[in-house]
Amino acid sequence: MAMQGPFMFPISERDALLSRVHVGTTIPLLALCLVPFFARIYVRIWPVWRFGWDDGLVVASLLCAIADWALLSREMFYEPQFITLDRAIEAITLAYLAIPIWAFAMTLVKTSIVLTLLRLPLKRAWTVVLYVVLGVQMTYFVANTIYLFAKCRPHHAAWDFTVAVRHCPSEQTDVIVSSIGSAVNIGTDLLLSVAPVFILWNLRRPLRERVLICSLTSIGLLATFASIMKAIVIAEWTHTEDRWSTAISIATWTVTEQFVSVLAACSPSLKKPIEKVLDKLGFPLVEHDPNISFVHMPSRMRERDLRRQAREWMGEDGTHTDTTGQRHDVESLGEKAEKAVSTSTSTSGMNSDATHKDA
Repeated sequence: MAMQGPFMFPISERDALLSRVHVGTTIPLLALCLVPFFARIYVRIWPVWRFGWDDGLVVASLLCAIADWALLSREMFYEPQFITLDRAIEAITLAYLAIPIWAFAMTLVKTSIVLTLLRLPLKRAWTVVLYVVLGVQMTYFVANTIYLFAKCRPHHAAWDFTVAVRHCPSEQTDVIVSSIGSAVNIGTDLLLSVAPVFILWNLRRPLRERVLICSLTSIGLLATFASIMKAIVIAEWTHTEDRWSTAISIATWTVTEQFVSVLAACSPSLKKPIEKVLDKLGFPLVEHDPNISFVHMPSRMRERDLRRQAREWMGEDGTHTDTTGQRHDVESLGEKAEKAVSTSTSTSGMNSDATHKDA
């Protein structure tokens, strides 16, 4: 390929190939991500409005991920060619600004997952772990954003390589900072992917249902894999000769990580549709009322009467409306049942004492 002017930037065959791979990977992944996303929104607003903070954070995370994808798409060229220097500067600038958007999107989706898990009746240890993960992720987002925009003097020299006089950290320092961020993201991705499996596996539910639930929640492991692959590519940044192709690979893994994270956060909403399909095919997951799910049942609730009362107290949509018109969700069922059992036990104890005194 011959040079076409004094200020033209070359796009190689490999750059064009990786650009086509990027589009062929991320567009189908986005379409796949939208299926459980809209399923989650639907079940949270219909037939009863139960839209919470975790749902709003998922919406914001997906919007940030799409914005990040749009910014990174300016790096993509699908045929070998020469581009102007201004066009190259634009692509580099937008790719740099996409970094804090990526960090914000990942923080939002992980916060959403943590809030969703905190709805469950957890042991104290799991609650502490989830809050630690949330704190680490938020701290990384703030620290990384400050570093990105404060590391150079003047500040715009961080993304504008045409600035002649600059004071910035070395590229090796950037790689070390990026590696620390990768370790944080891989660790939090792994914990939030594995934690639901351990938490939900202990539910008193049929084995087939637990397998389905844990399979849906473990999709987050694919986001962990994307984070690992991105970290490997970033580690090669200072040694590669074709940095444009390396930047495209980083962009592909970055977008993949975000879309898969949203997919994992919303995938449990597919449980009901999958359950209905399996029922029609003759493979039912449950043999009793499927509404009694994700609820902590105290051991003394095994009595037949209390279980019957629990099913009557829960509505068809998993909520109950009392005489004052106030709605209660199923998470409070375990607490109510425990109080009922405690009251019943104390009453029987008082009756027993009274009998002994009469005797």
